[in-house]
Amino acid sequence: MEVTISKSTLFLSVIFLFLQYSFSQINDAEKLVVTVSTGWDSSSGVMYLFEKKGTNWIRDHGPIPVSFGRHGLAWGITGNGVPDSEYHKMEGDNRSPAGIFDFGYLYGLDSTAPAGVSYPYHPITSQTRCVDDTLSQYYNKVVEQDTVTKDWNSSENMPKIDPDYTYVLVVDYNKDRIRGDGSCIFFHINNIPTSGCTSMNKADMLTFLRWLDPAKRVELIQLPRNEYTTYQNRWQLPSLDFNQ
Repeated sequence: MEVTISKSTLFLSVIFLFLQYSFSQINDAEKLVVTVSTGWDSSSGVMYLFEKKGTNWIRDHGPIPVSFGRHGLAWGITGNGVPDSEYHKMEGDNRSPAGIFDFGYLYGLDSTAPAGVSYPYHPITSQTRCVDDTLSQYYNKVVEQDTVTKDWNSSENMPKIDPDYTYVLVVDYNKDRIRGDGSCIFFHINNIPTSGCTSMNKADMLTFLRWLDPAKRVELIQLPRNEYTTYQNRWQLPSLDFNQ
């Protein structure tokens, strides 16, 4: 017997899985980094840092001013998929990814981590590159150019991006490295609109990095205000005062 599934049923199934997977990610976290833009097309917003105490989210810091991609935000590929929307993150769209993400390695231009930072730190060398060429086998990876066979025509020459990459925390976006869905997404300093990263002032970045605890699971929630309000109850997100 042939079974047909309507598009509406499939869509609802995708949304259900999106909501359930997202809630699980947040529920298992011990720290939350919340960044919220004023709208999909806005490059400005704020960051809040929360830690779970019992079953409650307690705000440790924020609001901290941040900047996003110069064209705003767009839903990014995560393990939970994305909801139906006109905004979908693509390579070169100058939008920061919206969604729920883990963090990867911390890099920096200094030989050692800043004082008070316990998060694992990797010095940027003269050979450190982040590959954004969609045809490269190293797409969306940070590599040392002299240790691999170079097969790309485009990459970020990370030691040359100064002062922005003084401190660079990788957002673990597009884990499956799907070509064209976006690459080289970071948190870094220099609070001005970016090509897809999230940036902030140096002092705020240091506060954030010192707050991170490698022994505790941390998740990034990055959304426009309206979407945050939409998902706040479903994901049991902390309340935010946008009037501050």
